[in-house]
Amino acid sequence: MIRLVTDIANKSLLILSCSYAAILGALCLFQRKLQYFPTAEVPTLDSLPTAFRRVEEFEVHVIDGLKLKGWLWRQKSSPVLILHLHGNAGNRFHRLYWANEIVKRTSCSVALFDYRGFGGNPGRISEDGLIKDAVAAITWAYTNAKRNSQKLVLHLESIGSAVGLSALLKMAVEVRVDGIVVEGGLCSCYDLARSMLPFVPVKLLLRDKWNLTIQGAQELDEDINFLSLHGKADRIVPLWCGTKLFEAVSCRHKKFIAFEFGDHNDLIIQPGYLDALLEFYAEVERKDT
Repeated sequence: MIRLVTDIANKSLLILSCSYAAILGALCLFQRKLQYFPTAEVPTLDSLPTAFRRVEEFEVHVIDGLKLKGWLWRQKSSPVLILHLHGNAGNRFHRLYWANEIVKRTSCSVALFDYRGFGGNPGRISEDGLIKDAVAAITWAYTNAKRNSQKLVLHLESIGSAVGLSALLKMAVEVRVDGIVVEGGLCSCYDLARSMLPFVPVKLLLRDKWNLTIQGAQELDEDINFLSLHGKADRIVPLWCGTKLFEAVSCRHKKFIAFEFGDHNDLIIQPGYLDALLEFYAEVERKDT
């Protein structure tokens, strides 16, 4: 009887071990498909409704040779250029509603940028690749803002916070950013994955950890205006993750707003969201050059 029980226990342990190994193998093999969700459709200007026909296409040249497209909603006599770096899903088309709300309420110009592998752009998605893309996009935005005597604001959505802050560590010294908005920002994908999957050796398996995010926040120019927006009900990037990022920010003028009922993708409909952005843009516009 004891031998039978031992045999059953050993077989059960073997099955569990094999199942665990299979799960780890699948997570390792398909991790980027579980981390990034670009949509298949390629957004085109011709497909946009009439209200968006003022939107124009721009192209960014990345250091590794890729040419990536984005959309620019240019406004006359615009004092601020906002460069939007999106999260890990969708593409620039899915941020048009947000851009429209900003353009309706302000005189800011808005640039919506897609990384490699998103929005019909060439290239394979990876942490290193997305950082290179953001370096190129921020450099493009800075050049255009300087030419038009505009202030430059980065709007970093979700994993875009990791992309943008990591990129700023690698920027040329002369590139100046006047303001940064982080929406649903995260401290690192490593911290997030470790909290969600405590039974998985995340440190060993995860390729795109985004561990430069906190360092990027710590090394920001202290004169940059910084605003963090986060939902208390965020089920994708919990509030603690956004708070940890905010606490690392070195900027003297920084503010954190938590929306009581806000989730990860619905902050735009939360009371006070647009007002907070409009107030922030006005503060950046008033800054001394």
